[in-house]
Amino acid sequence: MAKFKGTVFESTRMYALQTFGPEAVERVLSELPADEAALLRDVQAIGWYPVEPVLHFHHALDRIFGRGDLAQCERAGRFSAGWSMNTVLKVFLRFRSPVWLIDKGTSVWNRYHDTGRWTVRQVSPGRMLGELHEFEVRDRAFCARLRGWLQGAIELTGGEKANVVETHCACHGEARCAFTLEWKA
Repeated sequence: MAKFKGTVFESTRMYALQTFGPEAVERVLSELPADEAALLRDVQAIGWYPVEPVLHFHHALDRIFGRGDLAQCERAGRFSAGWSMNTVLKVFLRFRSPVWLIDKGTSVWNRYHDTGRWTVRQVSPGRMLGELHEFEVRDRAFCARLRGWLQGAIELTGGEKANVVETHCACHGEARCAFTLEWKA
């Protein structure tokens, strides 16, 4: 069973709190099985947790405050980029380069996820291709969150009009998830 670092959930919890108000987190947790809600109430940023409760929280968040299209998961990912860049990954903002961030940022993936590895390459100014291999999580909510995070990270480091498209997805039985990242350079 794959695990996430507590910061993955903490950023989504902060998104729900800041976007929908103080009751939002408990409202979402009330939709989860009691054992999962209890686990998430006690998450510590430095701990490792099973992905299922975190993903169930994302799905419930999207159901309750969204339209069931996973847009809230993407927004949570985008928020997470800003939250993490201004807290645990603050050093990355100083470089203000989407290419540097995506290239180097993928190397810290294993600090927050216990499976998966990234390959990235710059195709042209303002365009990169990224592939996530051997990631055990197969969930559309996580894919939406990841697209949002990548878009937010690009914008935070100076890329304008960021667009992230998932061209291949392990959720559909493919061997990897692949992303095209584009922005105005």
